[in-house]
Amino acid sequence: MFVKRRQRISQAAVRLFTEHAYADVHMDAIAAAAGVAKPTLYRYFATKEALFIEALECALEELRHEIRALRAGTGSVESRLRRVMACVLDRVGRLTPAIRAVEGRSSDLGERSRTVLRQGLSALKEEIGALLVDGTEMGVFGRFDLDVAVLVVLGGVRMAAHSNAGGRNVADAVADFLLNGLRARGDRPAPALGRASGLGVVA
Repeated sequence: MFVKRRQRISQAAVRLFTEHAYADVHMDAIAAAAGVAKPTLYRYFATKEALFIEALECALEELRHEIRALRAGTGSVESRLRRVMACVLDRVGRLTPAIRAVEGRSSDLGERSRTVLRQGLSALKEEIGALLVDGTEMGVFGRFDLDVAVLVVLGGVRMAAHSNAGGRNVADAVADFLLNGLRARGDRPAPALGRASGLGVVA
């Protein structure tokens, strides 16, 4: 019961923090959305800031599961990569205003949110890296440094989120850049069949 109620509160908070400005989300609204009394809410979370940190952890964990499901889904590896990038941009983009607001409130709170974000994105790296390895083993992708490729994926969508540019078109643009590079179409070399080697160089 404790875990279920706490999880319900966190999930309700995620919804509100993604739909409204951080300053406009109040504890009584979170309690109502979670279906708990306000004193009950405060037994679990003493402050809105503490609740936001856990809600951010919850959102990133849910995102990891979504990416894992997309990786195992149907379609070409390229189409699955595009869906993954659109998903990351959507989720991170909707939380970005709240993350900015929290980071500006205090150095301690900002550092805590950055730590949670770093840990969450690190977990996402593993899932995205596994999808890129799938593409290499299928012969779709050529030789590349897997760590760099994953950083390009996450870095691209995070930059798009922070610039307030959202939507599938941005995710597709980042995916196109990752998949096609800077070469003119006629100058692109044929992809070399590669073999995955952990999260290092795929060659």
